[in-house]
Amino acid sequence: MAMWLRTIQDKNAGGDACAPMSGIEVILEGRMRFLVRGFFVIGCFLLVCGGSQAQSAKSKKTSSSVIKETDLYIEARSWFRKGEAMIGTDKENSEEQVEMFRKAVEIRPEFLEAHYNLGLLYLNQNKSKDAAAEFETVLRLEPNSDPDIYYLLSSAYRQSGNFDSAVTAMETGLEKKPKDMVMLKALAYLQFHTNRDEAAVATLQRILELNPDDTASRIELALIYQKKNDSENAAAEYQEVLRGDPANFSARYNLGLIYLRQRKMAEALAELESAAAINPNNVELLVTLGDVQTHLKRYGKAAATYQSALEKAGDPKMLLPKLGFSLANDRKIPEAIAALEKAVSLDALNADAFFLLGDLYVDSGKIDDAIVAYKKSIEIRSGQKEVLLNLGVLYAGKEMYSEALAELRQAVALDPDYASAWSNIAIVAEKLKLEQDAISAYENTIAFGKGKAFHYFHLGVLYAKNDKPEPSIDAFAKAIELEPEKYRPILKEELKKVHSDLDSIRFKKRFTDLLTPQ
Repeated sequence: MAMWLRTIQDKNAGGDACAPMSGIEVILEGRMRFLVRGFFVIGCFLLVCGGSQAQSAKSKKTSSSVIKETDLYIEARSWFRKGEAMIGTDKENSEEQVEMFRKAVEIRPEFLEAHYNLGLLYLNQNKSKDAAAEFETVLRLEPNSDPDIYYLLSSAYRQSGNFDSAVTAMETGLEKKPKDMVMLKALAYLQFHTNRDEAAVATLQRILELNPDDTASRIELALIYQKKNDSENAAAEYQEVLRGDPANFSARYNLGLIYLRQRKMAEALAELESAAAINPNNVELLVTLGDVQTHLKRYGKAAATYQSALEKAGDPKMLLPKLGFSLANDRKIPEAIAALEKAVSLDALNADAFFLLGDLYVDSGKIDDAIVAYKKSIEIRSGQKEVLLNLGVLYAGKEMYSEALAELRQAVALDPDYASAWSNIAIVAEKLKLEQDAISAYENTIAFGKGKAFHYFHLGVLYAKNDKPEPSIDAFAKAIELEPEKYRPILKEELKKVHSDLDSIRFKKRFTDLLTPQ
């Protein structure tokens, strides 16, 4: 924002028959009058004395100096007036206007007002170092200048990146004018943006002591507390703002973020929804709100929120996977697939999107598409044991047992305690007649606490086939214990066969006792 050139009023200027002059001229005219009057008095004295030839050399020298100084002043003032005349024209803030004031100070280096206006011009032209130099000159010439000049000096320093000097200048101005709200707010801004957080807090508290209703300063104070992770004080300041201004978007939004960080999800949801009602076009807010709704399993609302963010030019690469997830959990499978297919077309390296897309293809019975999606996810990011498990299960379902076993073995290589993968390895190994591998896999499944009647039964069969009667009977006993109505009849039926996989245990009393309910 451009600054108007300003003049400094002279409180001591005397009047005479001369035409009125601008405020800038008044101070210098006062000096010129004194010099001219001195010359006039001397002249009158000479006339009264009848043109006495007793005039001394010193008087001649004084008169000559007065005339020279007067001429310099008139010349400097002429350039100054030319610069002033450009105010309000298309030449304002131009180099031509700068040159007018520069010539004035070249002729009279102590021309205070010309230095001041040069400072304003340089500030408007973003020549911050030159502006600072001019304002420093004004203060050197007149140390008791209006304290507002420290605001301008601080602005010049800040514009040049000299933040330490900017802070010092503003603090000096406030020593002279301690209740100046403009300078206090500018100082708080400087302190905040130079990480002088404690000083900024103190300045903002001074502002609020002078004006407790200053909402902007209270929000800045809350932001500093928030930056320092002082959530309690930050929340208190935002709540104070909302007591006076319930529709304050910044306070609602940031209070919601504080609650979110504190894991107060219900409170976060309430504040973020209120913020969205105030400003429904803030994409960042909508994304955060959708995330909270997803966390609270309000998937339908989350999907609508993400969709709204997309419509307001939100980033589709980030939003489409979130939308797909919400739609999937809201059991809107076709819509979820469409969202995720678009997501991976925009970002072919989104492993999570391919993973979820694979799950949805399975739900839709598109097994081949699911396999492609899972494989793509693994190519992008290896080490996903769940994807490897899913691939193994799908291959097994297609009776591609060798392929299934390879995927499942990769899963347990990543996590040796992965019971679900061991369980499927056992089943696949049985299909491939890899009985020892199957036995080990069933044993691992049971050892990791995931053993079910099914596992014990199959392990019992494998032990019996491999002539391990006691472990076999133990396994069958556990299967019957867990599901007696299912596995006792199966075993009885098996014994009716002439040749059975259970020949190694069929006549052992421990086994036959299992077949008779107690």
